[in-house]
Amino acid sequence: MAPPPLSPLVRAPERASTRRRQLLLGVLALIALTWFLYPSRSPEPQILHEAPYLQSCPKETRHIAIIGAGSAGASAAYYINRFRQPCHRVDITIYERNHYVGGRSTTVNVYDDPDEPAELGASIFVKVNQNLVNAAERFNLPVNSMRKTSKRDEPEVLGVWDGQEFVFTQSDASNQYWNIAKLLWKYGMSPLRTQRLMKKTVGSFLKMYDGPYFPFKSLTQTAFDLDLLSATAATGQDFLQANYISEKFGHDIIQASTRVNYAQNLPQIHGLETMVCMAIEGGMSIKGGNWQIFDNMIQDSGATLFLNTSVASITKDAGKYTPTISEQP
Repeated sequence: MAPPPLSPLVRAPERASTRRRQLLLGVLALIALTWFLYPSRSPEPQILHEAPYLQSCPKETRHIAIIGAGSAGASAAYYINRFRQPCHRVDITIYERNHYVGGRSTTVNVYDDPDEPAELGASIFVKVNQNLVNAAERFNLPVNSMRKTSKRDEPEVLGVWDGQEFVFTQSDASNQYWNIAKLLWKYGMSPLRTQRLMKKTVGSFLKMYDGPYFPFKSLTQTAFDLDLLSATAATGQDFLQANYISEKFGHDIIQASTRVNYAQNLPQIHGLETMVCMAIEGGMSIKGGNWQIFDNMIQDSGATLFLNTSVASITKDAGKYTPTISEQP
């Protein structure tokens, strides 16, 4: 038997509820359409040259001398010019005692063949080197990836030689798990501790490039805020020991890396430099030599460059510094 039809007293609340839902949907649709057609404007960002403390422009030109056209000198000129206050004028002069720019980052032509350049130092940089990666992109420099791009008939073998014997060898990347097992068997937990310490230290270091730390007025205060002083105040050797990384692993593996990258042993560099040296992911180089990054930085800065020129002394008179230069033969 079919159920009796609902009485009007039962259907009325249902119709009223349906009308309310339709009305609510209509209001929401109207709000959405208004937001789409007339989006609210976000506050205009404050542009650097409109900041109040930049309203007074100095009339004089700032004369800046930089000694050395290596990575430090070239990047100093580049960033001084790039991030100077828009109404400031700078005149940058760079003195370099060698006949080339780039410092340790330089190349020689194997067998005097310009198609076979070989890096003498600073052979690679990695993706955490944000300044170098960004500069390479800005200057449209072609990049060589360190990833294996070709197959070889014979497997590649990497060895660490201490002057008397190979202290460690590993086969190509296809045997990754076997290589890891060999590391752990010989050096215990030190490889894993190094990896964790590197990620923590380099992670803190990279925060210096982001707000609220960047731009910073005091490098020392920023390093303190990021808890980096424990790494910069200790040698690489002491920093590893304080974090329970064995002396043997530090000598055999980590120091081998610092020698290749920095031509330095662990007692001669600080802990932060040691950890950055172990951040090897995303290795790359510039085709034809990494020195091209620093050459482009100098050109972009508009600096006047004097090669084969040494600074013999610097004198101060009335608050101004004057370098005494001597040309190299």
